[in-house]
Amino acid sequence: MAVALALAFPTTSAFAADPIPVTPTEPVVVDGEAAIPVGDEINNPSAGAKISRQVRVQAETAHAFGSPESTDRIGFEISLYQGKWYMPNREGVRKCISKMESHHHYKAGSGGYYRGAYQFSKSLTRGVTWMMQPEVKNEMGDSGVDLVQALRTTPMNEWNRYWQDRAFWTIWNNGKGKSHWGAGNGLCF
Repeated sequence: MAVALALAFPTTSAFAADPIPVTPTEPVVVDGEAAIPVGDEINNPSAGAKISRQVRVQAETAHAFGSPESTDRIGFEISLYQGKWYMPNREGVRKCISKMESHHHYKAGSGGYYRGAYQFSKSLTRGVTWMMQPEVKNEMGDSGVDLVQALRTTPMNEWNRYWQDRAFWTIWNNGKGKSHWGAGNGLCF
């Protein structure tokens, strides 16, 4: 049931009265350690708002299972995933890639070879689920693993915003995965 809910399509779009998300100006710190991978020289791991890992994981679990924010799949928003691979000072790069690939349309690519906001191929979509699974198991347990396994056979453009953002940051991997978006070279990074 939870898997079906997480994959369900929303029937409404974001409401105009909803608050506009604020871009973090400093890195997020989780339990005293930066939630930013080593190697992002622009981020300052000692700065930023402190939030507990438990609070972040609770929020991300809600998004993983289909929060209203995660089921809104049109337009640019700050990444709902803010875990191990998230790089807040690279949000501009993610925004540029999303704009270039799909005009921030998480449903893009129906019937095409590349799908979703970041235009993942079928093989990359399947591969990223294997990459995400260990971290998801640690954070969300078996129910999270069940979701990831369901995503493995679901086209990327049917994933909610949270999972597509998480997949992006996982593949981005501190910039080591930027070759997956070759057209962004010189434009986005």
